[in-house]
Amino acid sequence: METLVTRAEWGALPPLEQWRALPRTRGVKIHYEGRQVPADLALPDRHHRCAARVREIQAMHLADTVQGWIDIAYNALVCPHGRVFEGRGAHHESGANGDRGLNRAHYAVCAMIGDSGLTEPGTALLNGLCDAVDWLREHGAAGPEVAGHRDGRDTDCPGEPLYRWIQAGAPRP
Repeated sequence: METLVTRAEWGALPPLEQWRALPRTRGVKIHYEGRQVPADLALPDRHHRCAARVREIQAMHLADTVQGWIDIAYNALVCPHGRVFEGRGAHHESGANGDRGLNRAHYAVCAMIGDSGLTEPGTALLNGLCDAVDWLREHGAAGPEVAGHRDGRDTDCPGEPLYRWIQAGAPRP
């Protein structure tokens, strides 16, 4: 996939422990950052800031002693420019869906939009989400389900705009 940014390319730290293997899933759960995302991150000349944001998300997850994450919680993240950043990757249990059962049932893909600032997914981001789902199906044996994080937990994630897209069948723009 030409839109994939590998862990090495974005400068990922190694996981604190070995990831749990995941032979297949029922599908993919879509997430959002759930915090303020600068609206200007989506500008065409701002893509250079996306890898730093992914590193920041990984650092926040590694520092969260309550959750006890061993790495960035998502299997992939998608920036507003449509690039897919490899998180835990395929065949590795997510840490983002809520509990062990939910993490084993679905991969987790985070759209780099938030609950304020940049809240609306653009065409490039939606295409990137479709690319991430396709990648996890091809390389991770993800099943056909595409759902929102809220479909498994009591949360607002992935926000109303993304959830409407999911409810419409997560179509490629």
